[in-house]
Amino acid sequence: MQGSDTAQKRARPLTSSDESSLLQRLTEPVPLVVLITAFGLALRLVNLGARVAHQDEARVAYWASRFAKNGVWYYRRIIHGPFLLQMDSVVFSLFGANDFTMRLIVALIGGLFPLAALLFRKRLRASETVALAFFFAANPVLLYYSRFMRNDVMLAAVMVFALGFVVRYFDTRRLRYVFAAVACFTLGFTMKENALLYAACWAGGAVLLYDHRLFLRRVGNEGIGAAIPPRIRNGALRLYERDRSVVNSLLKGVGIALVAALEALAIIVFFYAPRSQGQPGPGLWKSFSNPSMIPKVFTAATTDVANEFIGWQGHTDHAYLPYLDHFLTSLKVGALALCILAVVGFIVDRYSGDRPRDLVSLGFYWGVVSILGYPLVMDIKAGWATVHAIVPLAFPAAVGLALIFRWGWEAYEDHDDVSLVAAAVLLLLVVGSVGATAYSTSYQHPQDPDNQFVQYAQSSSTDAKPLLHDLQRISRENEGTDVLFYGSKFYSSNEAADDVYPVEAGEGGGGWFARLPLAWYFDTADANIASTTNASDLSGDKPPIVVAPADVSTCTSQDSTAQDIEGYMSGYTRYEFQRFGFNSGCHISTTVIYVQNSSLHSNTTPTA
Repeated sequence: MQGSDTAQKRARPLTSSDESSLLQRLTEPVPLVVLITAFGLALRLVNLGARVAHQDEARVAYWASRFAKNGVWYYRRIIHGPFLLQMDSVVFSLFGANDFTMRLIVALIGGLFPLAALLFRKRLRASETVALAFFFAANPVLLYYSRFMRNDVMLAAVMVFALGFVVRYFDTRRLRYVFAAVACFTLGFTMKENALLYAACWAGGAVLLYDHRLFLRRVGNEGIGAAIPPRIRNGALRLYERDRSVVNSLLKGVGIALVAALEALAIIVFFYAPRSQGQPGPGLWKSFSNPSMIPKVFTAATTDVANEFIGWQGHTDHAYLPYLDHFLTSLKVGALALCILAVVGFIVDRYSGDRPRDLVSLGFYWGVVSILGYPLVMDIKAGWATVHAIVPLAFPAAVGLALIFRWGWEAYEDHDDVSLVAAAVLLLLVVGSVGATAYSTSYQHPQDPDNQFVQYAQSSSTDAKPLLHDLQRISRENEGTDVLFYGSKFYSSNEAADDVYPVEAGEGGGGWFARLPLAWYFDTADANIASTTNASDLSGDKPPIVVAPADVSTCTSQDSTAQDIEGYMSGYTRYEFQRFGFNSGCHISTTVIYVQNSSLHSNTTPTA
């Protein structure tokens, strides 16, 4: 009988309460978001070092490696904020410098980004919270640039965390969320200068949200004064009546604001204070043994940095429409489903229910303004700028995606097979398109010029990693000069001048910028570098590696190229390496690398 009862219980059909409970378990946000985050981390870490370094990655990684060795750093807008460089220098000191470790910090922050969705779970449905985490984890643009040594995904992540902690404070009134928000918001300003644009977007969004309240109060015939929350109105009245508790509350608020300001100031000074070990001038660590230097360090980290930071604007003297077109094309390739769902989610949230939700409206306003605004401030056409529009649009998009899921679930409960199939097809289309684009752009063709996310300064030599590893091995094994750069393009009058990064291209020792990304790979092998503009210098003994610009049909001036030294390279194997996407006039990508035959392994084959 007991076995029969058990069988009957197992065979009992699901009731509506059972289905409701099942739905609740299926959409429980915390475990699902944690699983999505683990999946997102895995996506970012697998084969993280496989792609050849982009030139922007290579130069910042090189200077991070130099900083780890010489302890010299000072703020320059050319590489944006200090956070990534300084964190990478720590990673390099612990684990060594290579393509994997240089991208590790970005990958970790980008991988943990979906956890931010949990901070909004009181303002979103459970299914919407999970959908938001999904977009943060799997969107192809966010995934690609989480596997790229740039600040954009990190900045977007910490700013969303900052916003989330503010929301959590209003939801819980726990003070720790205030200080967490201040820390994240301030860290954003140590990453990239367009943190200013986040503050501007939020301020504009706040004005629009306040307008919502004015309109709703007017519809309710309560007058404009009613737009002020009752708590504030009553508090002001009690203050007028000299209520001591209100005065105490104000004093407490002032104290919290002062502590938060000190917290922000400490973060700014720590990251932006110059480091000048072994060099003249103020430096953070030197000030500990020389307190008289502290005012100079403080001024350098605050006033001086602020003047340069606020002056950030890039090279914006370009036509707007071509940049907008490139921006929209990148959105079409990497976030079309998200953008469509964002419109759906915004409209549904705005025109259904009692009132629009602030978070959903803010995300939509913030995203639309970013789409229209970023082409104005960009200095180059690059897909990474779309990160700053995709992230806010993910909020209303999560509402749209969750709406499809709930539609499908209701169809399942009502035994509406047609609607159920339609909802399932839509969900599969969204997930499938996201997955297919993510795989193609981040893993299958991560440095292909036809990839919309690949910016011009990405090397197009997709099969160059074996050669680069061989160059590093030869440099480590060789004694004396390891690499000789030939030609005026690569010539440096002082190789040591590039150990501390120059202010602009062309400063320092001269031709160092033109060597990127090879300069990074040789640095990781501690290669001894020399350069010359005299072809006869190669007529005698030569290093095992010689690098020269190639002759290309797009350039009418062919001075100081590989053709000048070809006759001296007997006993060397010739390879070609593409430093960036294509040859443009005399902006030559094709680089010739000669490697001494006796230094090569028997299984090494030419790439050209």
